[in-house]
Amino acid sequence: MREAIRLIDVKGNMVQKHEKCVTHVTFVTFKKYKMNGLLLFLSENWISLAGAVIGLIYLYLEYKASIWMWPASIAMAVFYIYIFYDTQLYASMCIYAYFLFASVYGWLSWHFKNRDADTGQDIITRMPQKYLLHVVGSVLLVFIVIFMLLKHFAWNSYFITVGDAFTTSLNVVALWMASRKWADMWLLVIPANFLSSALLFVQHDVFSGILFFIFAVVSIAGFYNWKIMSQSR
Repeated sequence: MREAIRLIDVKGNMVQKHEKCVTHVTFVTFKKYKMNGLLLFLSENWISLAGAVIGLIYLYLEYKASIWMWPASIAMAVFYIYIFYDTQLYASMCIYAYFLFASVYGWLSWHFKNRDADTGQDIITRMPQKYLLHVVGSVLLVFIVIFMLLKHFAWNSYFITVGDAFTTSLNVVALWMASRKWADMWLLVIPANFLSSALLFVQHDVFSGILFFIFAVVSIAGFYNWKIMSQSR
């Protein structure tokens, strides 16, 4: 009887040890699988992730109306110039080349113009109404130019090409307005980000689509923040 009980205890201990061993191996395998999955995700999406980090830094600095938004914009432009050159998307590369030079101009403009003489703070203002037609005309003109470029150098559908050209034209003019410290530039950035988000979802780039949706929401807050700044002057 005692031998039988001992045999049962031994078998029970062996079963428990086996179960613990299986559990440990399963946990280690699952952990290794998660790590491999994370590394695979990073290797496949490092471009989007790096662009997201730079974009978020730029958006935060832009929201705060900090002059350091321009160095961040320059870094973002250089990053995408390299990416689009490497992928032979030369039309998009030319657009970011414009963003590079426009960001340098914006940085110099913010450094030397429209600053408080006593505090040295940047003065945010609203766009004079006389520039409204100029802005609308510029958006349309840039849209036509970008659309023609994309039509010849890109192979997307007509809907995507139109949307891409329109969002780019809004961002191009908005960057010029930002260099003049006009709070109204956000009124171009907001629809551009929402439309970019929709286009990315259509292209099945869910990660970037969510990112640009966040950009759009933050842009709304940015407009009200700059609006308050302009009213305090």
